[in-house]
Order: sequence, then structure tokens, then C-alpha cells
Amino acid sequence: MADTLRVVIPPQPILTPVDIPGSHAANDPRIIALIAAATAEIDGPDGWVGRAFGPQTLELTGWLGGYRRIFLPCRPIIKIVSVVVEDCDGAAETVEPSAYRLDGKVDLVATRGATWHQRPVQKIRYEAGYDGVAVEQDGTGEVPAQAKQAITLAVLHMLSLGAENLFLRSEEVAGIGSRTYTVSDQAAGIIRKATEGLLSGLRVYQ
Repeated sequence: MADTLRVVIPPQPILTPVDIPGSHAANDPRIIALIAAATAEIDGPDGWVGRAFGPQTLELTGWLGGYRRIFLPCRPIIKIVSVVVEDCDGAAETVEPSAYRLDGKVDLVATRGATWHQRPVQKIRYEAGYDGVAVEQDGTGEVPAQAKQAITLAVLHMLSLGAENLFLRSEEVAGIGSRTYTVSDQAAGIIRKATEGLLSGLRVYQ
């Protein structure tokens, strides 16, 4: 079984139209769509940065058995929501929280004496992103300023090119509804060009 990472609850927006310079309403749907488009290109499992920015819930599923330490993609990790393991016959069991811990906001580690990590399949659900709580208080801190700057720059660049008219895609998210954002190749290229320099230092290579 190949490892898969999916979004359970989409990221909370890290910018609103109020944060974008220009003359537009605080709830301008065009600006909201462009912010979502720029965010989707950099944030979470589908973003090229390899990092979570807006708080979101992710689920990693795969044949992960045998490792006491499991790297969780899309750092920083806010908290572990649940760990479910299965055996080869498909029997599932939810692991007690005392049997694991989060290390360095990146890795899930089996505690001493725990054996759940020896089961072949794990389904790990966790919250990732920047929660606004200081690192000294066991939070993941504020969204890096360069991420906000990159999204702002991408939105302004798309506005200057009339890119709000690019094709839109609507994606259904189980239990949540749908979200719509610009995802044409042209829009993706615009966003990548506008954001790459600002975000290169935050990129996570896995």
C-alpha cells in the first residue's frame, strides 16, 4: 500500500480581501477566489512548498509498520488527532494517546513499550499549520510573513493581468462541501513565478 496524504478539513484562510491593497469590498468574491487560488498552490499536500500554513486537518494512511518514528508531512504539526492501526486481516484499532507523542512538531513517535507501530497499516490524522500560539507556549507560531507577502503578490499580479477570468475548478471535500479556486496552468505559472523567491527558504524537501 502506497502512503497517501489527504485533506480532511481544508486550511483556514490566512488572508482576507482586507489584506489585499486596492479598492474592493471586504467580502469581494473575486479577491476571495484569487486568495484561495494562490494559497492552494503553496499550501498543504498539493502545494509546492511542502508545508501547511493555514490550520488544517490531514490524514496520512499507508504501510507504515515497523518504525517507532514516523515523519508527518506538511509541517508544522499542531497536534495528533488520532492513530488507527490495522492488521493484515483488516481488523482496526484506535491507539491510546499515551502510546505515542509528537516530537519537534514534525514526527510521531511510539512511546517506550508501545507495540502499535509494529502493525502493518496506520491511519494518522493530525492538525497542521500555524495556529497563532507562540512556540514557547507549545504552539506553532504565526504564519510566516513571507507566506502572506507571497500570496498578496500573487493576487495583485493576477489582478493586473485580468487573471481572475481564468478557469475555475470546484473540488468536493467529504463532510465539508466544496471549495472553488483558480487552477489553470496559466494561473499556476503566475502564482509560482510571483511566490518562488519569497518562499524558497520555507520549502520542505521530502
